[in-house]
Amino acid sequence: MNDNTINKKKFLGQVSDSVKANLKSIIIFTSISFVIFLSFQIYSFYNSNKIQKNSITFFKAQNLEDINIIKDTITNLSNENNFYGILSKLELIEINLNQQNNQNAITLYFELMNNKNLDSIYKSAIASRASYRFIDLNFEDLSIDYSQIIGDFISYIDDDLITYQGIKLELIYLAKILEAEKNSIEYQNFNEAVDMYNNIMNSDAASSATKERINNIHEFFSYK
Repeated sequence: MNDNTINKKKFLGQVSDSVKANLKSIIIFTSISFVIFLSFQIYSFYNSNKIQKNSITFFKAQNLEDINIIKDTITNLSNENNFYGILSKLELIEINLNQQNNQNAITLYFELMNNKNLDSIYKSAIASRASYRFIDLNFEDLSIDYSQIIGDFISYIDDDLITYQGIKLELIYLAKILEAEKNSIEYQNFNEAVDMYNNIMNSDAASSATKERINNIHEFFSYK
């Protein structure tokens, strides 16, 4: 195995770790956000029998062992126009990804992000989560092309939300790195990636942790 192959594997591992680390943060943030959202929904709609029935059905589904029964139950709930419909779609996305039904997961992500009843902060959380997931999937298999899908996911992140400005910058940069890897483009000659790196390093929106991660990737490509 030559040095270039070893270096490439090291880099892909580094990027994958970065994506997974951010994905965990997004998942935690999303979970907390939806718990708050759930509390509001229960407080606002606790008198609705349909909501109560959906609640019972959703939590019963978590205890089922047959994946097909779970999927059917969650699919039916995902069609409801309430919180459990949203939560069920997120659960259904995970089931589809675990079964490598990535196109189904993509469709469900877009359904959520186009939901007019969802606030932009929830859409941004979901879009960020989707972007990290599919960047990670594409790095694992460069023969697949999710570039357009990833770009579309990123576009749903609200630029006006300060919390997500740094996340969006990092995702755009990772998407550029993915583009370079897929097309065998030399990093130092890829102005779009280098310019994006400079934008992040000079941005007040990007956290110090984000800048450190991005700088490590930049240095890897600059000196390999």
